[in-house]
Amino acid sequence: MSPDEIVDPSVAPSDQFRRFVIHVGIPVAGVLMVIAVIAGVGWHSYRTVRNGALSLTRSLLQSQQEYVSNEVTNFLAPASAGAVIARDMLQHGNPSVEDKIFYGYSGSMLRNVPQIQSYYLADSDGNFSLVQRGPDGKGLEQITLQNKGTPDAVFIHHILDDQGKLLREEKTKANGYDPRLHVWYQQAVKAGKMVWTSPYIVEVTKQMAISAGMPYTTANGKTYVYAINMSLSHLTDFLDALKIGQSGHGILLDQTGHVLAGHKMHEIEVAAHGDPEKMLLDPKYYPVMTKAFDEYRVHSYGTRVVKSGGQSYIAMLSPVPLASQNWVLMLVAPESDFAQFAKADGRQNLFFAFLVVVMSSLLAVLLFRQGRKTEHVQHQLERFRAISSYESHSLQTVASYSELFNPSDDALILTESLADLSQAHRAGIWRILHDGATLMCIDSYDRQQDAHSGGFELSTSELKAFFDAVSHGDSLVVADASQDQRTANFYRLYMRSMGSRSLFLGPILGANGPVGVITLEDAPQAQTVTHFVDMIAGIAATRFSAQHYSAVEAARAELADNERVQEEAPDPSQGFLLPPGSLRVEGARAPDADPSQMDGYYPAVAIMVISLSDMILTAQNDPSENLKLIDEMSQQLQQIAEHYGLYSIRMLGHRLVCVAGCSKVPDKTAPQRIANAALSMREVTMSMLAKADLDPIFRIGIDVGPVFGGLLGQNPRVFNLWGDAMGMAELMAQGAPDAGTIQVTEEMYLSLRQSFLFRERGRFFVPGLGLTRTYVLAGRR
Repeated sequence: MSPDEIVDPSVAPSDQFRRFVIHVGIPVAGVLMVIAVIAGVGWHSYRTVRNGALSLTRSLLQSQQEYVSNEVTNFLAPASAGAVIARDMLQHGNPSVEDKIFYGYSGSMLRNVPQIQSYYLADSDGNFSLVQRGPDGKGLEQITLQNKGTPDAVFIHHILDDQGKLLREEKTKANGYDPRLHVWYQQAVKAGKMVWTSPYIVEVTKQMAISAGMPYTTANGKTYVYAINMSLSHLTDFLDALKIGQSGHGILLDQTGHVLAGHKMHEIEVAAHGDPEKMLLDPKYYPVMTKAFDEYRVHSYGTRVVKSGGQSYIAMLSPVPLASQNWVLMLVAPESDFAQFAKADGRQNLFFAFLVVVMSSLLAVLLFRQGRKTEHVQHQLERFRAISSYESHSLQTVASYSELFNPSDDALILTESLADLSQAHRAGIWRILHDGATLMCIDSYDRQQDAHSGGFELSTSELKAFFDAVSHGDSLVVADASQDQRTANFYRLYMRSMGSRSLFLGPILGANGPVGVITLEDAPQAQTVTHFVDMIAGIAATRFSAQHYSAVEAARAELADNERVQEEAPDPSQGFLLPPGSLRVEGARAPDADPSQMDGYYPAVAIMVISLSDMILTAQNDPSENLKLIDEMSQQLQQIAEHYGLYSIRMLGHRLVCVAGCSKVPDKTAPQRIANAALSMREVTMSMLAKADLDPIFRIGIDVGPVFGGLLGQNPRVFNLWGDAMGMAELMAQGAPDAGTIQVTEEMYLSLRQSFLFRERGRFFVPGLGLTRTYVLAGRR
């Protein structure tokens, strides 16, 4: 059972819920209610102040609109009233003094009304007269069209000073100018009353202007149009000079959307290239006014709130009646301009309310956090008590194991207890052998598969950094073993095939320093149960010591009872053997030995079969790389066979067959030599396959028993062995439980149990032999 699954029955769920409600729920709910009330009051206050500000803004803007409308009307009124007066004077005056009346009245108006730019007088015969300010803005300039309708038509310019004295006279070509063709004349004659024209370019002055044309007919039946021209620049300057709030502005349009005067008029003229027909509202320059004018087309005049760029604007549109036309006066101002103080007060109140809400929320969070922290601490204490109780139970279970300190027993309960208590994916106990250069896995328990394995050996040549970390005798926790330089090779050789990542190392300390290490893979509770790991490490150290003394005594007894028997070595070029000179063969016969003596019965031959998976040998895409890997592996295995004095070694397809003790007299050292060679060959094979980034999927089987040998064929004659030992060794390799394991028969186990560590595999049926036991060779004692 996992310690996380342990439940203390003395603590009822209802008590926990009631304690949570009292300690956390009620205080937090009270704070939340206070926050809700403060937030509601603040929001209501802000909305009340804001609505009052908007109402005040509309009232102020309506007053401002009335004022601006009156100012615009007053600005244009002199033109309207003056046109009526001038019409009456010219219509009923003496025709002989018509020019004096026109020049006198127009000059007086130009001197006293600055917004008027010029006066026109034209008749139905094409005569044309103009009065405007002088070129330098001083005095007057009188222009008369002469020789009208002829190629010699010219404009006569009389430049007068402020007192009416002639300064100079100039002539300019008229270029076929006819006043009857222009809009200010045609519209006035067609309407029969005063008409304001759309903006147009005055050909004489090349300036933008609007005209108010007043038609009349004299007693002789001739039709005249008296026109007053007002400069748009003067009207624009007037509208820009009006004070509308702090940042508001106004604009004058006709009902078709053409801009007459007002804000950003210069940009409009440039964009339209001076064409009055293209001077329309553009969203680029008037985003707010464009929206307001669109609503005017639907809803007519009135006051509206328009949003643009995240800000609210108040737009007011009203008519400006002049003669027969209605122009539209539009005023736009941010609503904040007229009630900034009220909005500032509302924002301040809202800010204070928000500040109180934030502080209350912070207190609520701190209170909730403190309550949760208290609950967490209580839960941790309960969990630690549960773990401590479970540790005691586990330790008691381990201590009650009757074979705990029996050197010949595997004591699998140790790794099972470690994996169960630490929640590890896999727990292992490793021993540093007496040579100090080899780390052997005594037992490894996979908690998910509920399976034990062992016998793996790792050397310092591949794991120098890992050995250095283990030899220091300190605990080590690595979150990702593949990324840490101390454990990267250990991960590649041992952990990667299981898919585990994190690693915990607990040292096993003996009398003279570290004698082994406990490994826990993917163990979330490893650091919580370190003292239990230390106790298991102490038990493992005691077992290692007992196994060492038992192995020494057994070795002494065996050496005293047995002496080495020389092998009768048949010709090493025959049968299983590699070419002559490839390895040292002990007891080789003399060259002149009788080949017939090779035939016969061999009572105790040790045979090892290494089965390499076809998948491994074909895993690489490049065949030359496969052959290179196999060749390097063969050379390494040859050297191991020579080192341990094996009789022969030969590769047969994906199997490697090794023989020891092939003599007519039984050699009691042959099983030990073949077992040592098997452990060394397993380490070399695993290392080379790992370097080639291949999974070490191979299995080893060993048996010892009688075989028959003899020479077969001729030229050359081939020496061959056959018998039960050969078949059983191959059967052990095929039935090995895991990759990289060494499975041996019961005969091998009885011969080696004093010098090597084994784990019982179980029983299985062999045809002709019945039930038999098999064992997994774990390593040397």
